[in-house]
Amino acid sequence: MTSENRTPSASTASELATVTVSSRIPEFWCDQARLWFVQCEAILTPQKLSDEAKFNLVVTKLGKDVIQQVRNILLQQPQTKKYDTLKSRLLAVYEESENRQLQKLLSEIDLGDEKLSQLLRRMRDLARRKIPDETLSIMWQCHLPAAVRSVLAVTDVKDLENLATIADKIMENTRPIQIAEVSRKPSTSADNLSVLQAQVAQLSLQVMELQNIQRFQHKK
Repeated sequence: MTSENRTPSASTASELATVTVSSRIPEFWCDQARLWFVQCEAILTPQKLSDEAKFNLVVTKLGKDVIQQVRNILLQQPQTKKYDTLKSRLLAVYEESENRQLQKLLSEIDLGDEKLSQLLRRMRDLARRKIPDETLSIMWQCHLPAAVRSVLAVTDVKDLENLATIADKIMENTRPIQIAEVSRKPSTSADNLSVLQAQVAQLSLQVMELQNIQRFQHKK
């Protein structure tokens, strides 16, 4: 067997590379179109593929319903900037408008089963840097449990990311207490208030200790 037979042709190598790249790209995310393109381009950019190759790869990741939204582009393909044209159309169809994002932020978002820091990140994504951190902090804290808000109110931490870290730690510490309280017999309003005050005092001390540790580390 000659060396020519053992060595794959340039076209075969290119086809294999395209198949490998395609396998790393997930199906198109209708609910997160822009994030999908971020991931897609992180895979495509180092490959230095042609405009048409990128266009064709994206098309292979579109389902039937999505194809219907771009059918005119597929049937009458532009002469240049095929990929950019397809990307712009998909974002226009599937990415929510700023007004819709703000509407969700103001009236539809809730905590659910997320961590408090995850809720903050989701709210930041919806805000799209249109809302100052001070305002976003107030909106975020409106969704937090009363005990967490009480502790955050006495901390001098202003940075939102640090506040979110503290809030997560508070939730981790309060959950065992809340479970224990549920297992007890029903208590009076006065008892509940005393328990809440004790929790807030305990958590406030923990936050102060955390802040002292952070200050000590910054000084090093």
